[in-house]
Amino acid sequence: MANICKNEFYAYSEDKNNIATICKFLKDTFGGYVECNDDSIDACFESKWDFPEVEMDKLFELIPNKEDIYMRCLSVEYGQDYIAYWKCEDVNGWYQEI
Repeated sequence: MANICKNEFYAYSEDKNNIATICKFLKDTFGGYVECNDDSIDACFESKWDFPEVEMDKLFELIPNKEDIYMRCLSVEYGQDYIAYWKCEDVNGWYQEI
């Protein structure tokens, strides 16, 4: 049985195309709770073991306006005491906050 990681995700952008792209990706890829507003997204979804870095990199590549994006994700897997906080603020993509 795989350990399940819970991911609390937030995104903000004034670009409606960014919001639509992120919202669709999260729903199609992870399901879970996804609330999309005009300029922000709150989501909670599961992944196996840890932060879903491969999928989040794919999401970043899909975003049309990378200069107008802020995303963050707190990932927790209690069975292995795993905690990670990742952010994405501009054209450089995701990085882990320490």
